[in-house]
Amino acid sequence: MKSLRRVPILAIAALLALVPVLSGCMTKSTTVGDQFSGRVLVATSPDSGPTTPSFDIPASLGAQVWSAEFPSQDAAPAPKAPEPTDPEPGAVAPTADGKTGAQLSFDHLSTGQFGQLGSIIAAALPDQAATMDLKVTRSGDYVRLRGSSALGELDPKTTFVSITVDFAGPVVATNGQQTGDSTVTWFPTPGQTTEFNADSEYADPATAAVPSWTWFMLLLCAAVVVFIVVAAYKNRDNSPRPGRVLTSKPLPTPLQKVADKVSKDESDPYDV
Repeated sequence: MKSLRRVPILAIAALLALVPVLSGCMTKSTTVGDQFSGRVLVATSPDSGPTTPSFDIPASLGAQVWSAEFPSQDAAPAPKAPEPTDPEPGAVAPTADGKTGAQLSFDHLSTGQFGQLGSIIAAALPDQAATMDLKVTRSGDYVRLRGSSALGELDPKTTFVSITVDFAGPVVATNGQQTGDSTVTWFPTPGQTTEFNADSEYADPATAAVPSWTWFMLLLCAAVVVFIVVAAYKNRDNSPRPGRVLTSKPLPTPLQKVADKVSKDESDPYDV
């Protein structure tokens, strides 16, 4: 009976041993989903003010978002804005040449984390009244980025702003400058309101991860059941019980013949 009672204890011990594995899988599964990378550049002319733009990055994003002075060896080259399609007299494409500021880089941000970039960018702009809003949503196999910026008080001649976003799949529609299959860059115009639109098409990573997680749980449950059954069988109680008739297993044929002969000789010792 003591051996049989050990079976639930062994099963519980096995389940406890699997807790770190399960917690690790659950931690991983919560990070599965749409992720975004890219860069943001804010630069101004030296004569535009006493301060240089800089980014204040929250500690919660410190592992995935960082900034560097621009221009510097740690900063990537500034993207080149396209020439205006219908330029006004004297209008030129925005450029970062001769300007200084800061470049923010972000890597594998979740949908919620990406939504925080708008306020971070707005806080780095010289105009305290400037606003920036960025948001991404998913609908089926489409990821949609929507946003806007209001930079009404900034001078387009002294301020340069660019936002580059790398999607996890090909971009199928955008009002920005598409610089790759999955990369879009916007150049918000100082002194104006700018809209950001981009649609990227790819399967939801979280949905794709569900079948593998389901199979893992099924195999894990099956393994635990097999363990309990095997442990119960090996530790079953074979001791005699009151009122229980014990049956002996049949002997192999050669041994059974010998046993029958011995039994016959003992029952009839004078039979020749």
